[in-house]
Amino acid sequence: MRFVQRAARKPTIEISPLVDVVFLLIIFFAVSTTFREGAGLPVELPSAGSAVAQNTGPVEITIGTEGQIEVAGKIFPSVEAATETITRELDASAGRSILLRGDRKAYYEIIVKVLDLARRLDVKGLSLATHRKGREEKGPDS
Repeated sequence: MRFVQRAARKPTIEISPLVDVVFLLIIFFAVSTTFREGAGLPVELPSAGSAVAQNTGPVEITIGTEGQIEVAGKIFPSVEAATETITRELDASAGRSILLRGDRKAYYEIIVKVLDLARRLDVKGLSLATHRKGREEKGPDS
């Protein structure tokens, strides 16, 4: 009995199903990813008539209603606890400037402590974040 010998085929990988799976993964991650804007302490900024938008990237310091401070995504209970992080962030920034975002009900004493720290750290520029007048203003009791 004579057997017919078939020509040996090279094994190949079909790439079409692989490409389909990769595209499905890309779509899944693109749809399910969330980007949080303004993550951290929720604050209500006061409004000012002379507010202007800032283009530069200063170090952002956020002061909450209970005196907590957020710097570089980390929340600290006091200015003293945040001093090292503020110093590190200022050294890494080009302009050595601070954007201070304080809740309208924040303790004035905490704001003064941050301003005093900024003076000691030789900050070149300090801005206070506010809303422009006319944007969703609330009364003092709300």
